[in-house]
Amino acid sequence: MQTYITRYIHALQHQSLLIILFSVFILQSCMLFAQTPSYPIKKINGVECIVYKVQPVEGFYRISKNFHTSEAVIREYNPQITDGLKAGMEIYIPVKQEHTAKKDYIEHVVEKKQTIFRIRKMYNITEDELIAINPHLKEKKLRTGEILKIPLSKKETKQEVEKKDDATRTVVEKKEVNQLVKQNLIENPKNKKTIGGENIKPNKPKNLNIAFLLPFMLDQKQESSDKRFIEFYSGSLLAIKEAKDNGINFNIHTYDVEKSDLKIMEVLQDSILTGMDLIVGPAYSNQVSVIGDFARLHKIKTLIPFSSKLLDLETNPYIYQFNPGLEVELQRLQELLQTEEKQTNVIFAELNHVSMGDDNYQLVRSLKQHMNEHNLPYQTILLNTDSLQHLRQTVDPLKENIIFFNTTRINNVSIYLYELQQLSSSVNIKIYEPYSWKNSKTEKPASFYLSVFKNEYPEAIYEKYSNNFSSLFDWTPSNELPRYDLLGYDLLQYFINHVLSSNNVPAVSYPFQEGIQSNLQFEKAAATGGYINKFLNHYE
Repeated sequence: MQTYITRYIHALQHQSLLIILFSVFILQSCMLFAQTPSYPIKKINGVECIVYKVQPVEGFYRISKNFHTSEAVIREYNPQITDGLKAGMEIYIPVKQEHTAKKDYIEHVVEKKQTIFRIRKMYNITEDELIAINPHLKEKKLRTGEILKIPLSKKETKQEVEKKDDATRTVVEKKEVNQLVKQNLIENPKNKKTIGGENIKPNKPKNLNIAFLLPFMLDQKQESSDKRFIEFYSGSLLAIKEAKDNGINFNIHTYDVEKSDLKIMEVLQDSILTGMDLIVGPAYSNQVSVIGDFARLHKIKTLIPFSSKLLDLETNPYIYQFNPGLEVELQRLQELLQTEEKQTNVIFAELNHVSMGDDNYQLVRSLKQHMNEHNLPYQTILLNTDSLQHLRQTVDPLKENIIFFNTTRINNVSIYLYELQQLSSSVNIKIYEPYSWKNSKTEKPASFYLSVFKNEYPEAIYEKYSNNFSSLFDWTPSNELPRYDLLGYDLLQYFINHVLSSNNVPAVSYPFQEGIQSNLQFEKAAATGGYINKFLNHYE
């Protein structure tokens, strides 16, 4: 009897639990249904679309995720979008996505600086095939953000083409790096640590020995940022090939120095490096000090293409620093502020708890010290959630307001940038923009910045470079700015033309040269020190 009662009680408990769970499910479903916003519907080219108003700080990424679509689809139904999304803008989003429908083409969003030649190379199609499916290209030029149809080969599915396209935009695999080296350089049997070496038969009585010490990460896990070193190396090889065609004899040696001190010290044990005319690299600050001592000991000119924090630049005459660094940037900003003192209202907008290693933290700190020493007026505002109204009160409606943030992390100041953009409709506002913000889609007011990189390339020279690159390599470099392949090309051209032709005679400064992406002029950092590229472009 007791067993029967126990089972009956358990059955009742189980039944009650099911009823409770079912009730909770119904309640949650009702709540979700109640919370789902309803949007106006409008037909665009026969397709039902949601009419959606863009909210503050929203971009393509967030909207595409919320509506389970893509940026390409949003742009397709909203051709009026040319300069990005803005708060309050009404856009159309198709209710039923067509990603399951079979198509004989895929869509490509035209990126900045892309040409028809480059796009057809990416997808291995002819210009006639591209124009046949995009007939407007006969009369109109390509526009950034425009969506092109790319015809699919009968032997390829859409997924295969997209996979191939992704491969050209990501890091070249380790075996491809080796193929890249071997394609352009012949293996050097005397040096097993060397990835490759090329011995070109001399046409002229001139011979240059160059070693590349870069973190290709051939035996390590590669990260997405590592592709820049492969691209830099490829652009460098193109400059070397052009010099070779002009009769210069080269011996090139390429090393994978990874990212550790131990690896760079191991590579430097190779005696062949003591006979170099130029060493290019390494990339990371912890390795630069090691290579600096080696360059000084063996009197080898050494180009540091990436790092801007070289401790012995003012005492080591063999170091060449491309990135001008904070000191040169500060000098230019100080000149600008002193020139425009009476017409400007300088505001330092500061967040708490910013890392002392943040470049903008150091920049603001040094600028304020300079302005104090020269009795130049400025204002400081501490940023927090309650400071938006105070920010409005700090600007001067009768002057140009120049605002410096003490951080390079744009996500931390996006809300203030949006507020300043709204305010800029009635007040003259301009922010100082770190170069790293150029690729961000965060809305912001008018800005100015200093950079070693141009914002536009010389069209004819760039087109010639692109054609030459495509003839050498069967992959396409990244379109993100800056372009590291162009950096390698510009630097190696400059060094071959000016630095390595000086017969090791110390120069106070080297000539100015206009490159595709960077204008270059190396000058002495100090009387007994190395050289620094001091050419910074000022862009509004």
